[in-house]
Amino acid sequence: MKRYLAIPGALLLIAAFIRAAVNVEWDRPNVALALAGAAIVLVTVILNWREVVEWVRDPRGVFAVTTGISVAVFVAAVVMLNIVVWYNPWSADLTASGRNEVTDETRAILARLEEPVVLRQFGETPRVEQLLRSFERESRRLRVETADPERDRQQALEYGISSSGQVVVLAGETFRKIEQPNEQALVTAIVQVTSDEPRVVCFVTGHGERGLQETGAAGIGTLNAILEGSNYTPKAISLLEGDVPAGCEVLIVAGATQEYLPAEIARLTTYTDARGRLAMLLEPDPAPSFAGFLRPRGIEPGAGRILDASTAGSSLGLGPAAPLAISYGDHPVTRAFGVATFFDGARPLTVLERPEYGGKPVRLAETGARSFATAREEAIIGFDATTDLRGPLTLAAATTVRAGKLPGEETRIAVFGDSDFIANAGIRFSNNRDLFLRALGWLLGEQEATFVSVEDRENRRILLTRQMQAWMYIVNLGLLPLIPLVAGIVVYVRSRR
Repeated sequence: MKRYLAIPGALLLIAAFIRAAVNVEWDRPNVALALAGAAIVLVTVILNWREVVEWVRDPRGVFAVTTGISVAVFVAAVVMLNIVVWYNPWSADLTASGRNEVTDETRAILARLEEPVVLRQFGETPRVEQLLRSFERESRRLRVETADPERDRQQALEYGISSSGQVVVLAGETFRKIEQPNEQALVTAIVQVTSDEPRVVCFVTGHGERGLQETGAAGIGTLNAILEGSNYTPKAISLLEGDVPAGCEVLIVAGATQEYLPAEIARLTTYTDARGRLAMLLEPDPAPSFAGFLRPRGIEPGAGRILDASTAGSSLGLGPAAPLAISYGDHPVTRAFGVATFFDGARPLTVLERPEYGGKPVRLAETGARSFATAREEAIIGFDATTDLRGPLTLAAATTVRAGKLPGEETRIAVFGDSDFIANAGIRFSNNRDLFLRALGWLLGEQEATFVSVEDRENRRILLTRQMQAWMYIVNLGLLPLIPLVAGIVVYVRSRR
């Protein structure tokens, strides 16, 4: 009976090695299992030392020992190989288009990382996990983490996580959240969070614009916090006091309710003519339209407000005065941005061709066909063909204008027919926030600086017809299992002869 004590000891040793190979770590439970197993085996050898000596002298014992050593060496080699692959991951993409690899541009950007970056995925999505691991393989400074949005609820709230599969890119205290992870979005976020200095975003005040520190529904305190957490520095300025400060990289007019003085318009013009970056978020009448400033640059604000007679916004609890943007133009701001955004009380915009300014304005966002613009004051939804303008209507537009004499010198302007969409009540919808941040990134030139040309990779998957699927079902589940049975029958019949 004493000789059989070695069996549980051997099983404990095997369990320890298998657990260590799977976890790639010799933690305390592994060490405890290994020590317990070794102790039991040692005790068994001591209690049966005479039998052990005789057994080793027997040729069969020698064969068993050498076999055991060979198996142990093989298992050790497999464990070591597993550890090496874990710490030095490697993969080969055999697809013709390389659709499972990051691009050379991404690889070059990741190779230049000088500080640790964490890619934290909330929830487990295999497609996103595969993408993040492909990034991790390119740089030792990248680390992928997974968090449970339910168990880590406080952390999810801190980063604004709203659904499973979203990714937060962290570098120190700076972070960027990515709603729909893809290669371009990840690279852009990595470059932004590792930027040396925050970029200054100036908000004009003095004429009823939305306040950076206001926490009520009409303020933009939430946007202020988002910008600070995204490595921007929001700053309030006044054009009444003088020119735009030299440190302002982007100037934002968010919902002015009073007309600007001629001196302020002149300072605004001086700023934009000198390669300025400007975002104007307008409001319907009677708020100022800035038409005299914007019209020469190819964007003309219209009169009245936009109403949406469809029920598209009812799922979000929105009425007809909050039109939804459901189509987007081909522009860096809205390229591959296919989610709806809403604007609570918007002024219609018109895009004008002004080639003398060296740019071509682009419609960024448009309403549906059942929307219309009206200047009527009565609160009715009916369309009047004599006074109203039928949709689709432009909610946002962007233009690039020549600036200076050198090639490449340009002014960038983004105009939105509404400012409510970035207010505290509206920016809680992540699509609104993302649209504004994309526009801000374009104004700053961040998208060009970090743009990764990720073309649609060729997908060579074979699409099976119903007939092909039926034949595969018959062959795989019907014919192939019969082969061993037929072979067995043949062998049995031939052996009976």
